[in-house]
Amino acid sequence: MSSKDPGVFQKPAETYDPRGRLDPTGFDRHVRFRTRLPCQPLRPFLDHLWVIRWDVSEQVYHSAEVMHRPYVDVFLSLDWSGVQGTFRGKRVYKAQGSGRIIGARFLPGAFRSFWSGELTNLQDQQLPLSELLDGMDRAAIEQLLANDDDDVMDRLEEQLLLKKPAPDENIALVNAIIAAIEADENLSTVSAVADSFCYSERWLQQLFRTYVGIGLKWFLQRHRLLAAAERIRGRDVPDWAAMAYDLGYSSQQHFITDFRKVLGQTPLQYRAAVTRPHQAG
Repeated sequence: MSSKDPGVFQKPAETYDPRGRLDPTGFDRHVRFRTRLPCQPLRPFLDHLWVIRWDVSEQVYHSAEVMHRPYVDVFLSLDWSGVQGTFRGKRVYKAQGSGRIIGARFLPGAFRSFWSGELTNLQDQQLPLSELLDGMDRAAIEQLLANDDDDVMDRLEEQLLLKKPAPDENIALVNAIIAAIEADENLSTVSAVADSFCYSERWLQQLFRTYVGIGLKWFLQRHRLLAAAERIRGRDVPDWAAMAYDLGYSSQQHFITDFRKVLGQTPLQYRAAVTRPHQAG
């Protein structure tokens, strides 16, 4: 091990957004999470590199997440290393004892420059890391993980650069569309996005299916449901009817049905279960 502090990085990933965590206060209480910007040649393709560490000696901690953007991650750990596609439903990760996972998160659409298969086939899937990176069998991963965090991330970057990813202007377009949706509440339908970017609805849907593996309509629904979750966490007494209306739902019941389908709980159940900031002390 080197003398570097593995929990401190000189260049944190400023773009990291944890909105997909359904209990962010509980997560911060149990888990250490750090990010690092990728090297310059990988910045058109990677959002950030990341390290998760935990030491949960007294209990098992379950972290619930919903993918807030259609990311692909590659990750390394002593238990399991692989490629994780976009999971469309809620996922619950278990932290027990102590451990570490190191990974790289691709920008939406960018994994297509590294992967010859159909992106739709990665939905709700984890593949062995050896299917992406040559020579990454269990013995090689164990040897690599004997190093400190920065060294592991450096090696992961080297492995990804060996794939010789090609620049692709559609990756930038996909990310510009996603950023615009997240910044403008009026871009709540495929039609509105198509008008704003001067493309047909059909072309945009095909763009997202080809580069991301999911439809634009799916992303729009996911975005507004996570916006609802954020509002629920931040307000003592949410106005459910007003929230449903603000998010573009025709009725409060429609909002509740969609929320439960994706997050696995009704808005009331979610509000009761989430860790409130004053409970985290």
